[in-house]
Amino acid sequence: MPDRRMFERFKIDLPVRFLCKETNREGKGRIIDISAGGGGLILTTEEVGVGMHLEIWIDLPDNKDPLYITGVVVWINKIEPNTFRVGVQFDRVDFMSMWRILNIIKP
Repeated sequence: MPDRRMFERFKIDLPVRFLCKETNREGKGRIIDISAGGGGLILTTEEVGVGMHLEIWIDLPDNKDPLYITGVVVWINKIEPNTFRVGVQFDRVDFMSMWRILNIIKP
């Protein structure tokens, strides 16, 4: 099956915090890859449901404020007890945010 992504996906491993808008539950995890158009994957111990909206804060090592992104959960895979790989489609493309990330992973 051909890759249908519009934007290149980059491997990263950064801590994230998130808030699920529907349940008002907060959680922590790691973002393990990201693209500008969404579909960034979050590894988390908090189960969320497909279609739920998330507010996400990515802690970047550039000593600036965390990167803030919103998106919707598009898929979930359980990878071990209490650990899930979650696909998130971002609500909008934020090229300035991607620039911050690219400066960290491709200096």
